[in-house]
Parts: sequence; structure tokens; C-alpha cells
Amino acid sequence: MYCDRCGTQLTAGGQYCTKCGKAILGGGAAAASTARGGMGQAAGSGGAYGVVAGSDGRVQRNLRTLATLWMVNGILRLAWSGSMIIFGGVFFPFLRGWRGPGTWPLGGWGLDGFLSRGVFSVGVVLAMFGVLHLVLAYGLFERESWARMLGLVIGFLALLRFPLGTALGIYTLWVLLPEESGAEYDRLAKGDRKWNSAAASS
Repeated sequence: MYCDRCGTQLTAGGQYCTKCGKAILGGGAAAASTARGGMGQAAGSGGAYGVVAGSDGRVQRNLRTLATLWMVNGILRLAWSGSMIIFGGVFFPFLRGWRGPGTWPLGGWGLDGFLSRGVFSVGVVLAMFGVLHLVLAYGLFERESWARMLGLVIGFLALLRFPLGTALGIYTLWVLLPEESGAEYDRLAKGDRKWNSAAASS
């Protein structure tokens, strides 16, 4: 017997497809049985396992793409924040030493120190968001139960970063926000947990 979505062979007595996480109900007619007596036939209602779709499959189709985009976004954010931290910690002190303390406006050494600390602080904040984006990507890849809520929060925040962040935020909310998507994501997460439990016990 096989899943009618991904084609994975179903385990007898299982409640979820171990690959795509779709729920399995006894008595369904969607699973295909193996060929018997030289001819293949579709499984009927007698003891076959059908996979029931609770939504249009939006989460299943887009989850890996969404996780990849957040992973790339997190890596780029960390790279950008690292460059800002290096810039703030190296460039302004170098400029101060090159021009001398008396050349700065407002007198003394204050302005370059303020700018250096400001750029450094912004870089640290961006780095924190980069790490958060990588955490979200990991959660989506692994179908962790907490990843959907984290994705919704970060997706709403991303709307403020026009234009690329806005586009990614809209895509994230389109995939994860609908109620049907929440039910589908919960089934995928539960399916992975059951599969991991079965693998660990075996």
C-alpha cells in the first residue's frame, strides 16, 4: 500500500505517511495495493489505507522552499552584520588616528566613538535576527511544532523591510497563516514525531 501523494510505501497500522506526514484512515480507497495474480488493482474499502488531505497541500508544497529562503536570508544577514561590526570597530578608530583628535566636530574624541559604538550595536542586532532566521529555517526543515508560530511572528516583522523582506514576509504568511495551513502543519509535525519515535524504538 502506498501514499497517494508522495508514493511512499505505507506501514501497516500506521496513522501517518512517514515521508509527507499525511494522515491515514482505515477504509479509504485512495491507496494502491500491490499487484496480485499478475494484475494490479486499486485498493478498495476493505482494509485499505487512504491518505486524507485536510487542506490544499499548500504547506507541504512550499515548506522546503520557505525554509531555504529563510536560511539564505539568515546567512546573508549574518554576513552583513559581521561586516558592520568589523567596519564599526576598525574604520572609525583608524580614521581618528589618521586625522587626529582635533579634527572632529564637537571637539575631542566623542563623535567617532559614538559612531563606532552605534554601527557596532546595529551589527549585533542584525546578527541576532540572522541567528533567529536560521533557527526558523531549521524548525521548518525539521517540521518542529514551534516553527509555525515563530514563522508568523518573523513574517509580520519582515513586512517592514521593503522590498525583499516584504516579499518574503508575504510569502511566509501566505504559506503559514491560514487556519487550514495550521491544521496541515500540525499533521506534518505530528507525523514526523511519530516517525522519529518509531525509528528510535526500532
